[in-house]
Amino acid sequence: MIRLLRYIAMLIVGAALMHSCFKDVVTYTDYNMMVYNQSEGNGAITPATELASYAYYVDTTEWSVLSYDDAVAGRITNKTTGEVLSTPDVAGTFDAQLPYPVSMRLEQPISMLVVVNPTLRLYAYRKYELPENLPSVDTKLYMASWRATHSSSGWLVKNDFYSAPNANK
Repeated sequence: MIRLLRYIAMLIVGAALMHSCFKDVVTYTDYNMMVYNQSEGNGAITPATELASYAYYVDTTEWSVLSYDDAVAGRITNKTTGEVLSTPDVAGTFDAQLPYPVSMRLEQPISMLVVVNPTLRLYAYRKYELPENLPSVDTKLYMASWRATHSSSGWLVKNDFYSAPNANK
């Protein structure tokens, strides 16, 4: 009887191990963002209310957004060849009712993510490497128009319209 119980226990353990070996692998990530605006150095940080976002399945070591106008138009440029792409692989969505209102579903190993903030006339981009079995990522991005081009949580935030404060005032 004890032998039979050991045999049944081994079958159960074996079945459990086999089941865990054949789990589905998630090959996408829903990249969700909350974007905050700050227009003055000591000013309030407020949730962004108008944003555009998109992604290309390219690497930022080879591609860049050259200007605010390019960001608004969805254009990126190859740093070496000058080739221009103008049709993003992924169009993001914006729903102000959600806790993380900007969302993009990414399905390739490497992505270049772009966010355009028309309220502050800023844009930001970053490289994103798709993790395995991580179906959702929630993150934040802070965009400050009172600063020159700056980094924020892995993003390069570009301010083409920045003018330094006059020190002689």
